[in-house]
Amino acid sequence: MRRIDCVRGTRARARRLLGVSLAASLATALALGAACATAAAAAPPATSLQPHLARAAALARPPLLPPALFDLPERLRDVRLSPDGSRLAWVEHADGKAMLHVGSAAGGPAQAHAALEPDDRVYWSRDSKVLFVVQAGGMAALDARDGAGGRIARFGKDGGERFAGIDRAMPRHAIVEENKLQGRSARVLSIGADGKRSVLHEGPGKLAGHLAGPDGRLAVLRRQQPDFSHLILWRRGQDWTEAVRCKPLRTCVPIALSPDGKRLFLRAVHAGDREALLDVDLASGVQRVVHTDPEALSDLVGVTLSPRDGQPMLATYQLPALRLYGLDAQGRRIAAAIARRFPSGGVGVESCAPGACLLAERGARTAHARFWMLDLQRWTFRPVLDGVRERAGIPDERHLAARIALRYPASDGAMLHGYLTLPSGRAARTLALVTVVHGGPWNHVQGGYSPSAQLLANRGYAVFEPNFRGSTGYGERYTAAPGTDYGNGRVQADIIDGVRWLLAQGVGDPQRLGIAGASFGGYATLLALTHTPAMFRFGMATQPPTDFARTLRLSAAEPARPGEPSIRQVLAEVGIDPSRAAQLSAIARDAPHGLTGRVQAPLLLIAGGKDDKVDVEAVTDYVARLQAMGKPVSLLVDPDEGHNPRNPLARKAQLQLLLQMLHRHLGGPPAPAPDAELAHYLARNVRANGAR
Repeated sequence: MRRIDCVRGTRARARRLLGVSLAASLATALALGAACATAAAAAPPATSLQPHLARAAALARPPLLPPALFDLPERLRDVRLSPDGSRLAWVEHADGKAMLHVGSAAGGPAQAHAALEPDDRVYWSRDSKVLFVVQAGGMAALDARDGAGGRIARFGKDGGERFAGIDRAMPRHAIVEENKLQGRSARVLSIGADGKRSVLHEGPGKLAGHLAGPDGRLAVLRRQQPDFSHLILWRRGQDWTEAVRCKPLRTCVPIALSPDGKRLFLRAVHAGDREALLDVDLASGVQRVVHTDPEALSDLVGVTLSPRDGQPMLATYQLPALRLYGLDAQGRRIAAAIARRFPSGGVGVESCAPGACLLAERGARTAHARFWMLDLQRWTFRPVLDGVRERAGIPDERHLAARIALRYPASDGAMLHGYLTLPSGRAARTLALVTVVHGGPWNHVQGGYSPSAQLLANRGYAVFEPNFRGSTGYGERYTAAPGTDYGNGRVQADIIDGVRWLLAQGVGDPQRLGIAGASFGGYATLLALTHTPAMFRFGMATQPPTDFARTLRLSAAEPARPGEPSIRQVLAEVGIDPSRAAQLSAIARDAPHGLTGRVQAPLLLIAGGKDDKVDVEAVTDYVARLQAMGKPVSLLVDPDEGHNPRNPLARKAQLQLLLQMLHRHLGGPPAPAPDAELAHYLARNVRANGAR
């Protein structure tokens, strides 16, 4: 499942709650009222940490690296293999500029084609002759030989038009979906590289996906209903008939049609829990499971189609680590070859041509994605674009820390998930342990590279990142398991249980524990310092709601934006009705805002003056209450930042303050001295300084 969060706003079909996309992520995650089905008796055993601890302790200690090195922007983006396998296209970012390049897939010199905007996306035409560039205001077509070309379509600011893929029936055409009159009518257009248009479909409703049949005509439509459910419609002659109806806000993605056009491969929620690949008989509606996670853990996140026949070839899962499974004979050979070459995982298939596949390596120690070509005749692996990648100045993998996927038992017997990042060359029992809680709460941490975890590990801290119940990606039951228990209840217990379990396994010094988080993670930090005040020596809460019940009520009262579900509807999908006082009573009772007297540990808070999701006045009032009681609290407020800081200087300041606080309260190395610009920023924006 994708992700959601907890205050107000949206992405795609949904508003945003506390900074991460809301309904789009709930679209795949929730079976209401379901209890967590991962009881200890039925779940795989907890992770055995001792081999990991021994390996990490035996490694050489890395040098202390500059903090900025861990969060450098990626230099490579939109690396695309042409459908015929002959060329690579990619976008290189440098000095605030983006440039499209095209070169031979076999290597050698490349050609710079066009300057792009940072958010432009690039796609090959079916015949590998044209590159379509999708932009905020439209779409351009560029000749792959020399970059000649220009804009072929304009998109309105209302979001009614969207790029919907490459036309697989035509050599140099892209598909655009148009939804007009607030979803009451729609068109599907094929637009050629010359700008000529043809209408493939026109009819009522709001479209959100389509597939063409063997004859090239549209055969399947996905129509969004007013309640944000989806209908999968199948063409029978001249009529469209309903084949599948998916529940509101759930994933329901048509992937491919069978060669005869009678069966649909659909990525959707299976059996009220995890996303899977389904085979649907379009005439009868009968569904068959093609693939679901063999480990019975996580949602299906992607399907790679065969370049030979367009049928599903590979299934991809991301949790607890990126994993590939073959769906046909060629897919099984590809997955097996990748597993042999990359036994630690973290490598996915971007796309395949008849003779080769483009792979992307995104491991825990891979600061920026590394790209490989897999030759499907020789079954050999060749790195590509390493020179471009290395120009970003990323840290050496040998200096980065191990990241361990965890299964750990909760106090109620359920088996939970998370990650532990261990510094090299240190005994685990002697380490300061910092718990970093993700935002959302309907969100999750993945097993790839984490800039913050790697920075802290480089400073000698162990880092625990729990995927507590309520996290997404492990199926609807795991996400919906907490119900409304978001005070000092089940979700918070999952976090604290993880810390205690790690200590019992010999990870961390119990006298040197810290906790930090942003958005919902900041709220969890405040809960920890309020309800387990003797456990942690320091906390850092970034953009935290200090009264989550109030946040939920305010968010639910907001009207829905046009074309988007209301937050009230989204919350209902996880079983929360903010209008029912009884549901929120425990959350309100446990709110940190009214329990400041319990806080003992030094606390650093970060807030944005333009935050539209967390009330900055509530944060400053909370700090004032702590100050009135003589509590050690510091506060930074940037008047120009919102919920998610965009200014690199603001992010740099947060890291600086975190490293200073960890040094002072957990005994880590000193933070580097701030430069003049950073010192001026801190002097201007630090409002309270009692915890430093």
